[in-house]
Amino acid sequence: MTIGSKIRYHRMKKKLTQEELATGILSVSYLSKIENNQTTASSEVIELLCKRLGIALLQENDAELEKAFSHWNKALLRNDHKEAKRLYDQVSNHVVHIDDVNLLNSYHILTIRYHILLKDYEKPKDIIHSLERSYKSFSDKLRFYFHKFVGNFYYIQGQFEKAKDHLKDAEHYFVLGSIVDSEEKADLYYLKSLTLVQLRKHALAIHYSEESLALYRSMYHNKRCAEIHLLLGVCYRRIQNVREAITHYEWANEISKNIDYPLLRGNVEQNLGYLKSMDNRTEEAISHYLKSLQFKYDDQNSKLTTILALVKEYYKLKRFDDVMKWLNEGIHLSQQQKNKEKYYEFRIYEYAAEKLDEEFEQFMKTEALPYFESTGNPHLLAQYSKFLGNYYQEIRKYKYAAHYLTKANVAYEKIIGL
Repeated sequence: MTIGSKIRYHRMKKKLTQEELATGILSVSYLSKIENNQTTASSEVIELLCKRLGIALLQENDAELEKAFSHWNKALLRNDHKEAKRLYDQVSNHVVHIDDVNLLNSYHILTIRYHILLKDYEKPKDIIHSLERSYKSFSDKLRFYFHKFVGNFYYIQGQFEKAKDHLKDAEHYFVLGSIVDSEEKADLYYLKSLTLVQLRKHALAIHYSEESLALYRSMYHNKRCAEIHLLLGVCYRRIQNVREAITHYEWANEISKNIDYPLLRGNVEQNLGYLKSMDNRTEEAISHYLKSLQFKYDDQNSKLTTILALVKEYYKLKRFDDVMKWLNEGIHLSQQQKNKEKYYEFRIYEYAAEKLDEEFEQFMKTEALPYFESTGNPHLLAQYSKFLGNYYQEIRKYKYAAHYLTKANVAYEKIIGL
């Protein structure tokens, strides 16, 4: 931003008219030309204007701060918590002195990603709302980062349709903004593929995963390559291409061993368990799930997914002592982690293992199913509406059975896009 634009910014910030600022220093028409960058004022005039505005002397550009923002963005892109925190502290000390609107917007856009990295999911809501009011003034490059980080935020929040829409816009502005950073492109495609997997759009997810994988391979980013192989394995498993799924799981497992990435090894074992479960090889599935837990030291939500899978496999075998053992651990952990989705699933299986009765019906109708519906999760809504419908069929309440089986079918149709 030029000095003229900065003077205009500070004048408006102080709520001064051009006449109030110009009086005794220069004419209003000359000030107007300075603010509109139609002429360059002398250093003496600039000094007098700054004094009246109560600010330090203005510089023509903020190259050093722009450079710091660039380094900060790289730290955020690479999930480098320590460096991101250091640079956040560094740039935040200068924010109060920033008089360039574009730099201010850049700072606030980067803080969205920063708070996501810190798992602070409340602050981005206000930042996003505030930035939306300034959106029209954003450059194409700023719009790219805005949509990418907002898409990232909605993905974390489980609002996958919103995430998809923002990431689509980010891809559009990546081109319009003439951004040539391959790492940014790879990260965008990875985010898109993660979102598309959640929406069960597997063909598109495979496309973006493979594009991202090619870029990360060229950068020798082994950790992300392993994560993408796992993602591709999930896609191929869901479309019943078991051979391709196993190939990608093996790649993910091999890379994660070489780079000592235990959490990913746990997720590979988890997905191998899903494959065995699909093939009704329940004991083998259980073996993979138990092995998966050995690698999940700190990721409690990932641990919940594995515990739930174990509950389901032991339930198939009618080994109710094992079901209750893992149910108790799962319910306790889901409450501790405030994971309502998993909590409701554990409670459903608790009723199934102990007693399906009127209390179970009320729980399903007033708590579990409304929650799955409110979070926009058609997969769980379909699965557990069918569960309740089948229960009503067994006790010969056919009217209720028809209602919940229809509800399940509607959710399945939404999943496959009918």
